[in-house]
Amino acid sequence: MAGSARSFGFIGLGNMGSQMAYNLSTYAQKHLCTRVQVWNRSSAKSKQLAEDCYCDVANSIQSLVQACDIIHMCLPNDEVSRAIVDEILAVKKQDIILVDHSTLFPATSKTLQEKAAQSGVVFCSCPIFGPPSAAKNAALLIAVAGREEARDVLKGYIVPAIGKTIIDCGEDASQGALLKLLGNNCILGTIELLSESFALAEKTGFDVNRFYEFIQIHFPAPAWLNYGKKIRDGTFSGATGFTIPGGMKDAGLIRRLGKETATPTPAIDQAWDHLATAMACGGESLDWSACAAGMRIAAGLYPFKGEDFSLLKADDEDPNAG
Repeated sequence: MAGSARSFGFIGLGNMGSQMAYNLSTYAQKHLCTRVQVWNRSSAKSKQLAEDCYCDVANSIQSLVQACDIIHMCLPNDEVSRAIVDEILAVKKQDIILVDHSTLFPATSKTLQEKAAQSGVVFCSCPIFGPPSAAKNAALLIAVAGREEARDVLKGYIVPAIGKTIIDCGEDASQGALLKLLGNNCILGTIELLSESFALAEKTGFDVNRFYEFIQIHFPAPAWLNYGKKIRDGTFSGATGFTIPGGMKDAGLIRRLGKETATPTPAIDQAWDHLATAMACGGESLDWSACAAGMRIAAGLYPFKGEDFSLLKADDEDPNAG
């Protein structure tokens, strides 16, 4: 498929999806492709994006499918993804590629891949890693799993269009979804460990700024730096991160995976409890690193440090990148 022949669509314009669609439109314009077709459950987001970049608002999913041969999706959960894919397949257009950036259970991705194949459509699981700022800067890490020919097409533009690095997970779409859950297991475990460490520092009177300096020097990984700063400062705005309900959804998927494979997930079990505690304290709209509130309460500390609890809620997408 020649670059000039590509026609892109994007479904799901929340915190992550809107940034990715914007960058995809920049790529499309630069490479003389047609304008990117966008659709979102909340039409206001689609209209705003169309005003800002090289996009057109699709009147329906059906019209978007008819106009596109590669369709990106960033959706909130398995149920919504199944429903959207069913709508796409109902159009009965063959030889299109579905690029799913959502965080799904591996069996769901596998089922969607098989269902799509029966309709002459290629489904690829392409979950993303990184916060909204990484999406804005096209600096995401992207897993790519699906049929080889489709993976080759995606590798031809995903970097640098919407990401900076690709991990090829092979033909089986469930492998992309599985990598996402394994990655989120590491990220949520990191948040738990940071929450414990900062609570211990505060209880012992150690300077939390000095402790963060240690993290910057000794653990300079993005997750440690990003979430360490949020936990140190108690700044958990959900407008620039991944909200607690989304975190609980992903933690639930990890726990389900552990249950189905008889694998204990003690760190995620504790994180689930702390996420639930933070939500019960009024933190539903906050970034999932606000689960630090659960650890703080257990340590006898005030749960939050003055967070304003404001959030522009995302819809129709998987807002996590971890």
